Amino acid sequence: MIAAVLLWQTYMYFWHNVILVVGGNRFRVPILIHGTVSDLLRVHNIRLGPGDIVTPPLDSDATMPGIVRIIRVDEKLVHETHELPFKILSETITDDNLRPVRLQQGLEVTQFMDVKIIFHDGVEKYRIIQRERSVKKSMHRLVLTDDSGIIERIYDLSRTQKMKMIATAYYPGDPLAWKDGTITFLGQKMQRGIVAVDPRVIPLRTRVYVPGYGYGYAGDTGSAIKFNRIDLGVNNREEEKPWMHRRVTVYILEKAKTW
Repeated sequence: MIAAVLLWQTYMYFWHNVILVVGGNRFRVPILIHGTVSDLLRVHNIRLGPGDIVTPPLDSDATMPGIVRIIRVDEKLVHETHELPFKILSETITDDNLRPVRLQQGLEVTQFMDVKIIFHDGVEKYRIIQRERSVKKSMHRLVLTDDSGIIERIYDLSRTQKMKMIATAYYPGDPLAWKDGTITFLGQKMQRGIVAVDPRVIPLRTRVYVPGYGYGYAGDTGSAIKFNRIDLGVNNREEEKPWMHRRVTVYILEKAKTW
């Protein structure tokens, strides 16, 4: 019994328990009294990576304060692409044709970055931007809004199908266009923004945009409107004159149930 007590006292004199935290995992391990942190790691065969963080320092007494932490530090290089918010340089807002629209000219900016991500014990700690470049593209877009100004749809005109066409114009009560009042082929009331098309070329219920005229909706047909002809609905005879047999570019936006 006495021998056992002496053995235990001898053990306690030479050894001390230390809490070792490695990569977030905790262990209680023995260390010689006055042994350094470096001694502790060597005894327990713990190897350090080049970026690992040790607290307290390696030459410190491992028993004071009795807890040794090793944060495993890793890094990863990633390539990121970010689309920045569209930068508006100029904007024209109109509500002449059927609904409010905004014609915007601006910059579409794409940002490319090489980023070094630093992890502590497998958790992202911070990021360092190694290289960065931006690509700017001039862009025209058409924005459809509701009456309160809330955006419903955005069309990038640079990526939209477009057609070269010959424009004419007509108006409510136009004697050359109407036989039975001012109701369009789709049963809608004729108004500025309704356009007549050849459905074989531009399907009915298609949203379109014509520079200088504005937003339009293919809601009508006409016996003289064939092939690459488009008839633009206007308010009166005076508005009709500038559009007679005029070459235009028609942007085909999309088919939609309503304008």
